[in-house]
Amino acid sequence: MTFLWQWLGVFGMSFGAIVFGIGAHNAKNQRWQILYTLNFFVCAIAAGLYLIMALGQGVDFINGRPTFWVRYVSWFISTPLLLLILTYLGKTSVTTTASLLGANAYTIAAGFVATISPYPVNYIWYIVSCAAYCATVYLLLNQYRPQVERTFPRVIPAFHKLLKVHLTIWTLYPIVWLLSPAGLNFLNISVETMFVTLLDMASKVGFGFLSLQTMSAIEKARQQAKTASSLVVFR
Repeated sequence: MTFLWQWLGVFGMSFGAIVFGIGAHNAKNQRWQILYTLNFFVCAIAAGLYLIMALGQGVDFINGRPTFWVRYVSWFISTPLLLLILTYLGKTSVTTTASLLGANAYTIAAGFVATISPYPVNYIWYIVSCAAYCATVYLLLNQYRPQVERTFPRVIPAFHKLLKVHLTIWTLYPIVWLLSPAGLNFLNISVETMFVTLLDMASKVGFGFLSLQTMSAIEKARQQAKTASSLVVFR
């Protein structure tokens, strides 16, 4: 079952990469091209990750259990791109963007150390990773969101939906880790792989399509604002 889910990840991520790649090639302007390109690389990186695991690579027995350490390599590369999609759409300040990338890198690095550490040290690093993730959540809710609301007052519902989906999916990862063989061992390796694969596809392919919807909402709001301005001038 583990390999089945890994191959599902290969095909799911490849599908996303193909769709976003075609979108980047046919984009109507540079803003759309950038967004499609970011989503393409997120899915392409993930597709490579799943191919590595499906071929039996990127996994070693650490502390007596199979550990897919290559996941953390992929997440360390792809999750910053997901955050860049958010900040690109929201025209976020450089300071907030850099802070988000730093907190995210700390989260992934500490999570990796937790995964390869023996009991009970693994729980110490798990708490450290969760603390760094809480910093990411704080920045998104208290820095990113207010900036977006000021910049795009007409598109607030779309950004709230994007942020809610993003945070909901990302918050499920540490829960799965805690229940996995690396944590409390309530889930076997196959069930853990299933949950992680589904979360990966939702956070990358699904989130990618949602980011496109948000861009459409931004452009629609801009067009409505231009129309309203033209009417005022005409009057």
